[in-house]
Amino acid sequence: MADMAGKGPFAIAVSGGADSMALMRLAAGWCLRRGEPLPRAVTVDHGLREASAQEAERVAAWAQAQGLEHAILTWTAGPVASNLQSLAREARYRLIGKWMQGLGLTHLLTGHTQDDQAETFLIRLARGSGLEGLTGMSARAPFPLAEFAGLELVRPLLDVSHQELVATLEALSQEWIEDPSNANTKFQRVRLRALAPVLAEAGISAGRITDAMANLRRANEVIREAAAGLSASAVRVEPWGYAMLSPDPFSAAHREVALRVMSRVLQRIGGASYPPEFDQTSGVLDWLVSRDGPRGRTVGGCRLARRDDGNILVAREEEALLAEAPHTPISQGQSLVWDRRFEVSLENADGEGPFEVRPLGPEGLRAVEGRVTLPPVEPNRIGRTLPAIWCAQRLV
Repeated sequence: MADMAGKGPFAIAVSGGADSMALMRLAAGWCLRRGEPLPRAVTVDHGLREASAQEAERVAAWAQAQGLEHAILTWTAGPVASNLQSLAREARYRLIGKWMQGLGLTHLLTGHTQDDQAETFLIRLARGSGLEGLTGMSARAPFPLAEFAGLELVRPLLDVSHQELVATLEALSQEWIEDPSNANTKFQRVRLRALAPVLAEAGISAGRITDAMANLRRANEVIREAAAGLSASAVRVEPWGYAMLSPDPFSAAHREVALRVMSRVLQRIGGASYPPEFDQTSGVLDWLVSRDGPRGRTVGGCRLARRDDGNILVAREEEALLAEAPHTPISQGQSLVWDRRFEVSLENADGEGPFEVRPLGPEGLRAVEGRVTLPPVEPNRIGRTLPAIWCAQRLV
């Protein structure tokens, strides 16, 4: 936390679990000893358990006992069919990001530990991740959601074990909350956690895993620089939300570098929180450099097509967009990021609303025919995937 000095108050995400409670106590003590402004604590109540509201209030009381201002942010999920953990994570960061912006805070501290880092490595290893995925979490990283580009995530406890933090809380006589989901074996992370003693006995402790990750991280920096060069020479991302790729530089590049760039392109154009799985990216790269096989394919929310000039078009897949992109409410004077690709602002709209952002689609394309400029490549097909502001069935 030393590099936080003099930057004003920062925020701490406090779930009430041992790791986040230890972080809150350590950070508060650090600020008091140095005369720094005390951090702001924030808890998100996902409403997924009957006791969640009461637990959030307990965390608030613990924070206030340390002299910290505390906020409870509530997420109303509605009916969720699948992927609940991913949706809850995104909702949590969106709520916190908006709260931080409202207070002028720029840094969010989280209680990720050495154990979390080791579990992340094992999860990504099981998924067949490439080098970048196996380097794990960084101590400092951009905020997880693109619409909060000015915010930063800080993880000061990545070198500290969960047991050390539990011992710290016990020494401080500080209570914490045990999340019952931490014992639910339907989650992969919980199953891996149960294997930790067996792995440690075989010499594969969390510390040894994180040491190996540090070595991988150094190699990753070299590849990151090479990937930046390949991206500059072989990738052209257009403001219309698609990219054009030149196959020759990809063919000439080292495969690990080419895979890195391809993964970035697919994630960016596909509007995804995470890159596609390694096997999917590898298959796309093989198709791109082989120059034979089908003229098109889809992966990760993207549609790829060989062009007559030899280049590869990477565009948002319309069917996937309609299934994934939300109908997002927007108000006069508001700006937001839609589909993780476009920044949309609403100024001086005609009518009182309510307004929402959703794909232009076939209906909207017919409404603007001859009145707006469409993309120079596949104007109708790509045009249908552009963001548009609607008021009920009226295109604004």
